[in-house]
Amino acid sequence: MVVVVVEDAVVAAASSMYVIKASGEKQKFNRKKLIQTILNAGASDKLLNKTLRKVKKESYKGIKTGEILRIILASLKEEPGVAQRYNIKRAIMMLGPTGFPFEKFVARVLEEYGYKTRVGVVVKGKCVAQEVDVEARKGKKKYMIECKYHNSPGKKSDLKVAMYTYARFLDVKHKKYNQPWLVTNTKCTNEAEKYAGCSGLKIISWRYPKNKGLEQLLIEKGLYPITTLSSINFKTKQKLVNANIMLLKDLFRHRIPWLRIKTKLPKKVIERLKKEAIEIMEPQTKK
Repeated sequence: MVVVVVEDAVVAAASSMYVIKASGEKQKFNRKKLIQTILNAGASDKLLNKTLRKVKKESYKGIKTGEILRIILASLKEEPGVAQRYNIKRAIMMLGPTGFPFEKFVARVLEEYGYKTRVGVVVKGKCVAQEVDVEARKGKKKYMIECKYHNSPGKKSDLKVAMYTYARFLDVKHKKYNQPWLVTNTKCTNEAEKYAGCSGLKIISWRYPKNKGLEQLLIEKGLYPITTLSSINFKTKQKLVNANIMLLKDLFRHRIPWLRIKTKLPKKVIERLKKEAIEIMEPQTKK
């Protein structure tokens, strides 16, 4: 059992603070969630307390969550790989600008959980042809998955998106799909979640369902997107995506000659990417 010692003064100060989310909503600062996410990123107790003190010192009434993130990341850079692991939500948004890389990312994540997947499957529905973002199979069951990518943290998938996903499922259900899923990199509105619970639509979004949301699925198996790498640029990202190298695990597992053939990237670039990937993944490989 690991015991984490958090300084009382820092806890007391953080508990009474309010922040402004990217959506414009006012919310009480959740210090327990902050502590857990920093620990999930592999920070030491010393760095955790130092980061919390820094947040306490530099925060003010009505501070935006984006500004708090900047403060936290600046502090976490002191230990190798911690800042990159902490900033996984932003890394997923950097998979854009289109939603296609996110679809490939979702497929790779599901493969790590034992699903067989296909991306961009065109299915002849009862009424019209439908393109299924991700088709996933496990055992005798097959799922139709709609992926909703947002490049803004304050953007939520609403009731219309949930109803649209379920309507498409009804059109292709005869193709032996057992259930429709909606997977998004941000959050869904309460109405969308309520509709999903009533209709049988499965939602996987940021921290939803509780303890089984997208963030938890990624952290549990160390499924960090390639955009977690601070040294990656747009051109390199595109070549990796085209080669279906979506996770740091994919860089970590394969040898440089194989990666060169698949990605057409120079040896020096791949060596740099692998070095950073290993630095970020190291805590996971020791578990």
